[in-house]
Amino acid sequence: MAKITLVTVNEVYLKSDRSSGNMVVLKENEEDQHHFIMFVGDSEFAAIAKEKGMVEPKRPLTHDLYLTISDNLPVEFLRIEISDMVENTYYAKVFFRADGTEHFVDSRPSDAVALALNRKIPILVNKKLLRRELTPEEIKEYEEICKTVKF
Repeated sequence: MAKITLVTVNEVYLKSDRSSGNMVVLKENEEDQHHFIMFVGDSEFAAIAKEKGMVEPKRPLTHDLYLTISDNLPVEFLRIEISDMVENTYYAKVFFRADGTEHFVDSRPSDAVALALNRKIPILVNKKLLRRELTPEEIKEYEEICKTVKF
C-alpha cells in the first residue's frame, strides 16, 4: 500500500453563495496556493461556523451532544485525517486515545473538522487531495470554454 503524505491545515475558511452552495476551504497557510474544498450542507456549515466563533446557536448542535458525552469519558482526541476520495466522496478518520490505546473511527470530513476546531487538535489532509487555486485569467478562460461547449 502506498504511503500518503499528510499536510497540516492551519487555515479553515467558510464560503457560501447561492450558485455554488456552502464550501469549507482548508489550507496549510494563508498564502498557500493549494487548498482542499468540500461542499457541505447547512447544518455542517453551521457546526463549523460555530466552532470558528462566527455564530452562536441558541441550542446545542448535534456534534455538541457527542462532545458533551465524551467529556465524561476517558477519551483524548488526537487528530483528524482527511485521507481519501472514493466515488466522489471524501473520507476522514478521527483519532483518539482511550485506556492508553490509540483508536480511530470513520467520519464525514465536515464533522471531523468541527470536532478538530472544538478540541483544537490537528487537521491533516492527504496532499494528493489538495488542488491549486485558479488565477482570475484561468477562471475567465474556463468560463469562455464552457460558453462554447454544447450540452
